[in-house]
Amino acid sequence: MIRYKQLITLNLIDKETKEAIGKILDVIYSPDIKKIDYIIIKNNNLIKNKAPIPYRHINFLNSNQALYLEDMEVLQEKLDEEIKNKFKIIDKEIRLEDGECVGYVKDIVINKEDGTIGGFIITEGLFEDLMKGRNYIPLLKNTLIKEDGIYMPYIN
Repeated sequence: MIRYKQLITLNLIDKETKEAIGKILDVIYSPDIKKIDYIIIKNNNLIKNKAPIPYRHINFLNSNQALYLEDMEVLQEKLDEEIKNKFKIIDKEIRLEDGECVGYVKDIVINKEDGTIGGFIITEGLFEDLMKGRNYIPLLKNTLIKEDGIYMPYIN
C-alpha cells in the first residue's frame, strides 16, 4: 500500500539508464474513480513537460523511486498529450447516505500492485485530529464518488 501524498513525491526512472525521467505530479482515475489508470509525470523539458503514463507501466523500487517499464520512445510520443478526466479526491467531503458530513479526505490509500483505492484517511477537524488522530474509512463497493462529495453507505 502507498498513500497518494507519498506517490506524488516519487521520481520516475528509466529502466535502461536508471536516470530520472521526471517526478510524479498527479494521477488520473478510472471512470468509476475507484482505481488509478494513469500517473502524470512532469519532466524538466521546458516545452513538452507532462505525460500520462499507464499505471500498469510502473513498478515501485523503494520509498522514493518508481521504475518506468516501457521504452522511452513511447513516453516521448505522449509528452504534452491532452490530460483529461482530471478529478480531485483530496479535500472532498465524505457524507453518509442521509447527507450527514463525517469528515474530509486528507489522503488516499492505494494498492501499489494494481492502483485500486483501498480507502481514505479523513479529518474531522483540527481539534479532533489533535485529540484522536485521523481516521481511516475503507472504500466499499457501494460507495459513490461524485463531484460534490463521497457518499458512504450505512453499515449494519
